[in-house]
Parts: sequence; structure tokens; C-alpha cells
Amino acid sequence: MNQHEQSSYLSEKEYASDESVVLSEKQDDSAFSEECQNPEKIPDALSRLKVIKNLRFISGNSMDNPEREKERMTKLEYHESHPNPHGVTMGIEIEIPEESVLPEEAKSWNKGEKKKYFYEMKEKYAETEKMGVPAGKDHFWEFANSPVQYPATLSREVQALIGMGLINPDYDKFPLHLTLGGISFSPDKNDISAHVLARVLDATGWVTTGDRLIAPYTDPDSNWTSHDSLSGIRERGTENIIPMEGRNSKTAVEYRTPLFSSLFGLDRYLHSMYYLGSALRAYQEQKKDDPVEKQLSKIWRVFSGKCESVFEDYGLKSPGELWTLDTENPDEHSPFKELSKVLEKAEKDPESKEAKFIHEVRELIISTRAEIKELFEKNEK
Repeated sequence: MNQHEQSSYLSEKEYASDESVVLSEKQDDSAFSEECQNPEKIPDALSRLKVIKNLRFISGNSMDNPEREKERMTKLEYHESHPNPHGVTMGIEIEIPEESVLPEEAKSWNKGEKKKYFYEMKEKYAETEKMGVPAGKDHFWEFANSPVQYPATLSREVQALIGMGLINPDYDKFPLHLTLGGISFSPDKNDISAHVLARVLDATGWVTTGDRLIAPYTDPDSNWTSHDSLSGIRERGTENIIPMEGRNSKTAVEYRTPLFSSLFGLDRYLHSMYYLGSALRAYQEQKKDDPVEKQLSKIWRVFSGKCESVFEDYGLKSPGELWTLDTENPDEHSPFKELSKVLEKAEKDPESKEAKFIHEVRELIISTRAEIKELFEKNEK
């Protein structure tokens, strides 16, 4: 195996040193990735939150004051204020376990000490909410991130929450749910194309682990099969998506198997979901009178076919077929278990065939993502 193949499944920092992959990534928006690798370039968290709050204001007030908008607008604000007409909308939910909020010494606290700590924390969260941090519905330490129209917005919002100490960077098991607007998933109607995107991104290891994929068997608290989403995907209502003119605003799909553990992996995942999800949406809607939509649909067909071939060549069940599991039958032969083993083996041995498989999946995603981004930029001019 050559050096190029050996780097197929290492830590994100090591993976980024693979020259061919870095060159491919340069075709994508690398601004956030550069910030992750160069902390001195990261603006302070409070300033970042003000930017996010301002862009929400701009997005909701159209072009009432063009001069003021021009003065305040950053690249991020521009993308939110001028969404690509062919892109999808996105929303995320990061579940914050109580154990990630409490300090290590809390294990020896009595009820009174714990109550005092949470009271002080609640006051802190109340202050940050005034600054634009979205408030959670279940616990005061969780967040209800609003939908966006550009992936870097979510990346930077999460980065700001970490910078303010509201998400513990030392805890690496945050269940993550992502919702794509305009996408459908209806196995009963033989529409499972959204399934391909879920399984292929699972196979990158960017935002999931082997343990996460088999959690429904082993850890009820990390069960991604709730709401009867036995494939890790569920079709949901549109309360969490942004309606866009001329686009399907009646459906949305929630992906439930990801696990947030690093900003770097999250950013890769969000950008991949945005561009590939846009191609998937075009494939599902089949607007043949729109040349860009037609090209996006073609890109998805090619991508989906290649993904199925890569999985089948390795001996995994095709992502074009529905994967499900039975939580009451831990001895069942499940494709989720097989992919879980692949992720674990690849992490342990970067020279293994499992690592080579993950490398192929990542490169396929990166090259396709770059092709879609180039198509978007070409038609923005």
C-alpha cells in the first residue's frame, strides 16, 4: 500500500496532510478548516455571536438598507442573505448530556451542591441567550439552533458555543441530528434515495463511530432509533426548515446517526450534506426544464451508483437498499454491525483494507462536493 492509501483513516489532522485530499479540499470552502488549524485566526467568541445575530437580522430584513448591509456583510452573511437557489436548507440539534455539563468533581457532590451549580449555570445561560444563543426546549443547557441556508453558519455557531464554554470540547459523544429541508424519505413509497447519503457519510467516520452505529443495541441513552427511525432517518414536518420560492417546502428529512466529536469533522459533514443534499433534492424533484437542476440530478445518479459499487465491492450491503435493525434482537445479523466493524478496524490500522475503503468513500464525497460547488459558483456569476 502506498503512502496515499496509508493516510486513508487517521485523525482529521493527519488525514488533512494527505496531499491529494488537501488539493481536492481546496476546491471547497476551506475558510473554517483553516481557522480550526490556526486558532490565532479565530475571532473571540463574543464577536462571533454578534456576527451570527446580525446575519439573522439581515436574513430577515431582505434588502431594506443595502448600504448598511454592504458595510456589515461578511462572506458568511452574504451566503445567508443570498442563498443559492439550488441549495438545501439545514438545521441541527446537538444533544447535550448532563454529564458533559457537570465538572469532574461533581461525582462527589451532594444534592445541594449540585443544585447550586445548576442555578449559577442557568444564570450564565440566560445572559448568553440575550446575545443570540438559541435556547433549548428540554434543558437550559441545550440549544435550539435555527435553520440556515449555508453550512458554515452552523459550523461557526457551534464554534462560538464552544468558545463560550457552553459545549464541553473535552466531551466527544454528543448525539447530533441534522435536518435537510426539501428532501423526502418514504420507504413505503419506494423512495429511499436519502438513505444513500446517510450511509455513505456514516462510512467516512467524520461524524460517527462504530459504537454509535450499534448504540441502539448497547446504550438506550444513545438510541437513534426513536420515532421509529430504524434506519437512522425519518421524514418530519417542516417547522424546522426555511421555505424557498419555487422549491419543495412540504418535506424534510432528519438524519440521526451522527455523533459530534470535533469541529473539523462537523464542518466536513455539514458541507458534504449541503452540496450532496442539494443534488439529491434535484434528483427527487426532477425539474427537467431547469438546466442546473438537471445537471445536479445527473451528478447525484452518478455519485449514488459509485457509492453502491464501493460498498458492494467491499462486501457491505448496498446503501441503495434499506438498512434497519431490531433493538430487541441483539444477535441479529445487521449491516450496521458490519459497518461498525469497518470503522473500528480502520481506526486501529490505517493500512488495512477497511481504511482503504473509507479513503475511497471520502475521496468520492470530496470530488463530488467540489463538482457541485463549482456548478453553484458558475451559475452565481
